[in-house]
Amino acid sequence: MMKLAVISVLLCVLAPAPALSDNTLPLSCPQALEQLTTLNTGVPVYKLTAPDHRHFLDDADRPAEIARLQKVADASCSAYPKEKAEQEAEAARLHAALSPECATERDTLAAMEQAGSRESPQSIAEKRKLVAAHCPALDTTNLWLMQWEGVAVRPAPTHF
Repeated sequence: MMKLAVISVLLCVLAPAPALSDNTLPLSCPQALEQLTTLNTGVPVYKLTAPDHRHFLDDADRPAEIARLQKVADASCSAYPKEKAEQEAEAARLHAALSPECATERDTLAAMEQAGSRESPQSIAEKRKLVAAHCPALDTTNLWLMQWEGVAVRPAPTHF
């Protein structure tokens, strides 16, 4: 058993990585499914190439990127219904966490946590719990993100 594990590790280390057209790391099944969902929204999408720079996907290039991601999903997703359903559920969680709405929720929490904020400790704790459960910060390296084209609608404050 130990020899098999050592051989597996050696194969992973010594085997050449698959060549990817844009030098990205391979995506997992849930990541590929999430990226397909993002691209199929039809809204403008971009990748962060630097802290303040976005590379937008041209509309003409979108079909080829969808086809590429579909191949990744076909190769990495399970054929077994139960496992496939779990992968799809994880993709849906990723899509929600990467959404502009979750980015807004994370920004709102950051503002609530600022010194001088008039938010109660209880409301901050509730927002932290919501963000942790539904909007965790994720590594967005090499992922297509949806352009936020609206304004988050927040309820009027109930206290002054």
